[in-house]
Amino acid sequence: MSSTTASQNPSRTWLMIGLISMVTAVIAALAVVYFALPVFSDRQASEADDTPDVVVEAPPVFLPLAPFTVNLESPRGNRLLYIGVTFKLADEDASRLVQSRLPELKSRMLLLLSGQNPQELSSQSGKLALQTTLRDELSRPYSEGGQPLAITGVLYNDFIVQ
Repeated sequence: MSSTTASQNPSRTWLMIGLISMVTAVIAALAVVYFALPVFSDRQASEADDTPDVVVEAPPVFLPLAPFTVNLESPRGNRLLYIGVTFKLADEDASRLVQSRLPELKSRMLLLLSGQNPQELSSQSGKLALQTTLRDELSRPYSEGGQPLAITGVLYNDFIVQ
């Protein structure tokens, strides 16, 4: 009988070693998960903080002007520009301010347009340059110490050079 007890002892020893190893591995895995989860959640939180916040802007306000005709300077005689524009404004307050200055704005615009070269206005680069010039010049204050107009863009509705 002692020989059978001795032969069962080595297999029982290996079984105990395997069981202890498995329990140790499970405890180690649980420890890793326990300590790693806060790292992952902090990383996800920091990644969420890194994404830029979406800023919702108010939609622009558009103010169309009735089309009008302007005589252009030309060495070859009378040339005409038929133009219709719409102003892109920042908000309703800017729209009210532009409308209160509309007669002065139209006068400034007519004087500015009448000095344009018809050949330059015929090209796309000339039209784009005129948009920038109109936006910049029409936005300037209309009185000493006055408030500038918040014209953010000038859009063409009609544009004919004859």
